[in-house]
Amino acid sequence: MRAPSLLLPCALLFVPLLACGPKGKVSVPEGADKTWAEMNEDERMAHMGAVVLPRMRAVFQAHDPERYASFGCATCHGHSGSFEMPNPELPELDASNFYKQERQEHGDMVKLMWKEVEPTMGEALGVTYSFGGTIECHSCHVVLNEDE
Repeated sequence: MRAPSLLLPCALLFVPLLACGPKGKVSVPEGADKTWAEMNEDERMAHMGAVVLPRMRAVFQAHDPERYASFGCATCHGHSGSFEMPNPELPELDASNFYKQERQEHGDMVKLMWKEVEPTMGEALGVTYSFGGTIECHSCHVVLNEDE
């Protein structure tokens, strides 16, 4: 008689974690001749205007055309002109319990961010995205309780 194997139940516990790692890959983004990390400030600004801004405008305006009718650089980077990220002008997020409060109160926006904004931004910059990637929640937002 064989002892029951714990391998399958243990393996099934870890399958969901595979989806939590970074997605995408580091590459030379469309319209550029070097990676985001290799670009200087002027090249990054040009790429943001030519590639990133039009793509992100399309994503946000498809979600809510009225709210994002005047989508521009300041929508994400704020009005200070510093372009420093994360931007304290954006809503603060609470990461505790896998962003439970955010998912409950702003489910549509969380879905938009995770399913459309992060992947589109990652692809436009040629960087990884999602949890553990270059582009994730705290790339743009001040995030509280990240260690919980």
